[in-house]
Amino acid sequence: MQVSQLYRRGVIRPLNDAAASQLENWRIDNSIRTEWLPVLGDDHFVLIWESGILQRINEACGARISDYEEVELPVSQLNAALNALNAMPLPETTDVAVFVNNLKTMLVQAIESKRPLYFVF
Repeated sequence: MQVSQLYRRGVIRPLNDAAASQLENWRIDNSIRTEWLPVLGDDHFVLIWESGILQRINEACGARISDYEEVELPVSQLNAALNALNAMPLPETTDVAVFVNNLKTMLVQAIESKRPLYFVF
């Protein structure tokens, strides 16, 4: 099964090496352990996009996170992404602020576990 079939929109953090290995190939063949930060529909994605947080991550990391993309943010780029988010004021929209805070937490945990994050939009 393709990753985008299982996780339609959101950010995925593998919790073990087996999950990281399958996500790296963008294909899930067995049960995996992950943490998922969902984007709850098109309207939620638009709010997140318009806040500029994904563009900041793209600029800081040389990534191409956008709508209808699957992007791996490698371990080497996680600190840059976290620093980019920390340098921004928290968005005024409550749903986006919650998403940003949860994403920051995921980034810290990914840095600590030395595993990438996967963006599926």
